[in-house]
Amino acid sequence: MYTPMRMLQQEFGYTEEIDPRKVGIDEWDLIFGGYPNCGDKKFDWKMETGVNKYLNEQGWDALAPHQIWFPCMGCKSSYCNKKDLCLLMKMIDPTYCYSLPDDRALLVQNMKFQQSQQQEKEARAQFWVLKEDHPDKHLHVGAGVHFIKSENELPSEQDENDGYLVQPLVNHKMGKREYDRRRHELKVYVSVTSTTPLRAYMYSSVVGKFANAQTDYSNPLEICSVDTHGGPAERKLGCTINKTISGERSFDEFSENVGITESEKRMFLSRTHNLIGSILLNAQPTIQNHTINKGITKSGATCFSFLRVDFAMTDAIKPYIFEINEFPFANAKGYLGQVQQKAYRELFKMIGLDRLPMLASERREYEMGHLGGWTPVVVDDVLFKHDYKGV
Repeated sequence: MYTPMRMLQQEFGYTEEIDPRKVGIDEWDLIFGGYPNCGDKKFDWKMETGVNKYLNEQGWDALAPHQIWFPCMGCKSSYCNKKDLCLLMKMIDPTYCYSLPDDRALLVQNMKFQQSQQQEKEARAQFWVLKEDHPDKHLHVGAGVHFIKSENELPSEQDENDGYLVQPLVNHKMGKREYDRRRHELKVYVSVTSTTPLRAYMYSSVVGKFANAQTDYSNPLEICSVDTHGGPAERKLGCTINKTISGERSFDEFSENVGITESEKRMFLSRTHNLIGSILLNAQPTIQNHTINKGITKSGATCFSFLRVDFAMTDAIKPYIFEINEFPFANAKGYLGQVQQKAYRELFKMIGLDRLPMLASERREYEMGHLGGWTPVVVDDVLFKHDYKGV
């Protein structure tokens, strides 16, 4: 079975495993396991034990220029948890979300307004997504997500401090024929190869999938029509799985299913590119000031991250981001797994893991000359403009 670790061993020459605590300070080349797995306890998120503790005590500015750490830090305290992603997105779109308890009054006011609009104009009801989240909860695959109709279903004011946010349930671009009235989810991989200055890339292959059930407007929050997290999660919910309908597919096939034109495809990819870049740039103060990132930059060493953005296409052909995953499953299967494997391989080549180490000042030019399927999103702290005419 494919895993990034196996790829590094079999294709990139990283064949000898060592414990950094038992060798000289500069005798290791790459730590690839994610900081949760580098402690002496399972999921050492606070980096208090094992190799994590050793590196913290050694000082990150003591790394050698050839050393590489995966992942770059700060994601968990910015765009990789739902509450902070909400804050970052509100800098772009103030209507994106409401964070409890701070936005409770405004949210309730908006909910009541939407209800009055529905009654006056006989419009379709506005529903809402209630998400439970906190940097230390690590909720994924739909856990902690609830679909609600009114303010009466909000958590009590005593409970809301546990970490909640609310978003409008946006209208998706619906498909044709069997894909009509069917919600969907899109996934795209993003890499960060430097935090100071910021360099980030988006992978060219966007993956789409549809919900197993069509929306029934007499019961629009039926779980199998709104949940799009994939087979295991949907089976747990009791959904009937239709692999032909809900299976993962290329963006070209997805675009054909929803009936958008080539120009609309290009417009949507460009909007997605710019939105992801804007989120990353908004998070830069947090990312660049993280102690570990600052130490890595000072030492001349490097870090990189491999993220996955989960999002949708609205009926206005705009991206709507659900979440950003810091550690997407490293052994994804099916079509998504094929894309992930290729994305990892081309990322490893882009950052030069198949050659001798290079100086920090040489990395940007090298990456830009070895993009493979990666497209620059942010280069040297500036949003990179990309022409999607070739799509």
